[in-house]
Amino acid sequence: MGASLLPWLLLLLLVMSHSAQAAILEVNGNLSCRCAKTTSEYISPKKYESIEIRPVGSSCRRTEIIIKLKTSGKVCVNPEAPWVKKLLKRIASTKKK
Repeated sequence: MGASLLPWLLLLLLVMSHSAQAAILEVNGNLSCRCAKTTSEYISPKKYESIEIRPVGSSCRRTEIIIKLKTSGKVCVNPEAPWVKKLLKRIASTKKK
């Protein structure tokens, strides 16, 4: 099996192991953005373990919000979703205090 085929097989396994609604993290280390797909579906804060906010930069030209779940999974959420905008405002106001 060629080395160039391995990243695609890993991605296929990742896609198959997640539900259709779950956002997918890219597994190929050569890609600049981590989120290949995002979801706008609401996720309860009770399920969060942590939130990673990756601002626009030279490596990725879009803001990425990655929520690590208590169940060990990671979900990329749409930064333009209304509930995500509210979450980001809440985080920003907490940091100002």
